[in-house]
Amino acid sequence: MVEQYRDEIAMVCHDMMKDMYKIGAVSEDEMREFEENCFVEEPAMRRRPARKSGREVFG
Repeated sequence: MVEQYRDEIAMVCHDMMKDMYKIGAVSEDEMREFEENCFVEEPAMRRRPARKSGREVFG
């Protein structure tokens, strides 16, 4: 999964938060909450309707 930031400021802040997490200044819960607000959500995958082949499979 490629992470896409909301904007450049979010990217810079996330880098700083990662460093703070590495040294223990930020908890895992705080980091997870921060990341939820930092990235753009991926659009939901769309499912295509099933095609009708015109023949019976179990006929």
